[in-house]
Amino acid sequence: MKTQISSDVRLLADLIRKGGVVVFPTETVYGIGASSYNEEACKRIYQIKGRPSDNPLIAHFSSIEEIKSVCEVSEVAERLLCEFAPGPLTLVLPKKNPNIFPKELSTLAVRIPKNPIVRDWIKTCDSPISAPSANLSGRPSLTRMTDVVRYFDGIVDGIFVTDEPSLGIESTVVGMFEDPPVLLRPGSIESNELKRFFPNLLVPNSFLVEGKTVPLSPGMKYKHYAPKANVKLLSPDAFSSEWNRYGTDSKTAWIGFSYANEEKLESTFTKTNPTRVKIVSSNFEYSTELYAFFESCDQMGIDTIHCETPKEGEGKEGLLNRLQKASEAN
Repeated sequence: MKTQISSDVRLLADLIRKGGVVVFPTETVYGIGASSYNEEACKRIYQIKGRPSDNPLIAHFSSIEEIKSVCEVSEVAERLLCEFAPGPLTLVLPKKNPNIFPKELSTLAVRIPKNPIVRDWIKTCDSPISAPSANLSGRPSLTRMTDVVRYFDGIVDGIFVTDEPSLGIESTVVGMFEDPPVLLRPGSIESNELKRFFPNLLVPNSFLVEGKTVPLSPGMKYKHYAPKANVKLLSPDAFSSEWNRYGTDSKTAWIGFSYANEEKLESTFTKTNPTRVKIVSSNFEYSTELYAFFESCDQMGIDTIHCETPKEGEGKEGLLNRLQKASEAN
């Protein structure tokens, strides 16, 4: 298959209207999408990714008005969209239009990407775009164009060239289909921000909705975010201790804030592959770098990735969730 790698909005929209699948960037991660009204094209996404058939897709829209045309949008849901959209917020809403994918669910996960060029593309497609993250099922999402091309060139119909993702982890997902609303997946919009709108927001420890045998949001049921390498999630003290013992082992990789032995750190950078050691200064930088670092480690044949727990404060919630998921998958 010839993949069109392009920044041409009309060309890529034409691919969607013809039933094609296109990889595109959002502010969070890359998505792999098709028209939400083309069931066969959406099912092809599952085949490409090896994704379980009951794991839902998020429908991407260009405006709040478009969301209102297919979903029931309550007053508080509209307030949330006005506050956080366009941006990394996904709402699971009651569906008005039964023909939108997936037809078997009475709810739809919806969001509006931040990039205005991507929104223009969605509008030009004359359809919302149903899309999970662009990766193989269960693996880390992709955040670099070079990785997207390596995985999907020759497999999808188009790859959208525009600004790469800047946030690095997937959107926050809130279920608005019952009372109280429930946080289905944490992200860069944190629960304390959402509680300004509904103080009774349900934040389950496991991020699974009890009694829901069919997941209503990505990230609820299946393993996610895990590289091939074994992921060890460590406290700052444990991270420093492990670093002092194994830091120069070329089959290990490290991402975190705390490197206790500065002499060993310098030795690692000068004597071994420096790409297996990532020093971050904030939770935001950690989130931005995480998936690309996982992908690089797999390309290098790393056996074990040591990840320091996030710092307290802003950005911890979604990042910790992704790290826990990756470490639990081993």
